[in-house]
Amino acid sequence: MPIPCDRYRDGYTWDDWVERLGDDGASWREQFDGASLGELRAEYQSVPTPRYVACLFDPASPMAREVVPIVAKCCDQAGVAGGVDLRLLPTPEFRDLAPQYTAGVDPAAPVCVVHDADWVQVGVWRYRPDSIAPSESPRKVVSEFLDALRGLRSRPWRGRLTPPRP
Repeated sequence: MPIPCDRYRDGYTWDDWVERLGDDGASWREQFDGASLGELRAEYQSVPTPRYVACLFDPASPMAREVVPIVAKCCDQAGVAGGVDLRLLPTPEFRDLAPQYTAGVDPAAPVCVVHDADWVQVGVWRYRPDSIAPSESPRKVVSEFLDALRGLRSRPWRGRLTPPRP
């Protein structure tokens, strides 16, 4: 079920969120400024637009502080200028929306819901820290979030990170 359009509009833009945080916004902005799409920059430019991304997250979570600025950078640089609109929906303020996307997963992990121009939900991306080595986290976020923006189905075989066998 898609996020209702009016609830989406109640969310914060990236700039509104950083401003709302005051002095704490500096660390979020620093993470955003340091994020890079790397070799996937051209792929992000070809994302069909418009896209509307709702990012549900727990602002107190260290995962959110790490991941949400990367998602914001991805949206900022995807498609044509202004083609991907991001709204941040902190779960303490959007308790009515969070359960349908966080049930059965770590509620502290950010979840992004992608809608197209007709307000059809075309993608859902969940940050899964158990499937990403910490050193690869930014690169994996950029790579996996791209699939959701394109409207590709999730890949269930990308499961938990397992240690190498002896």
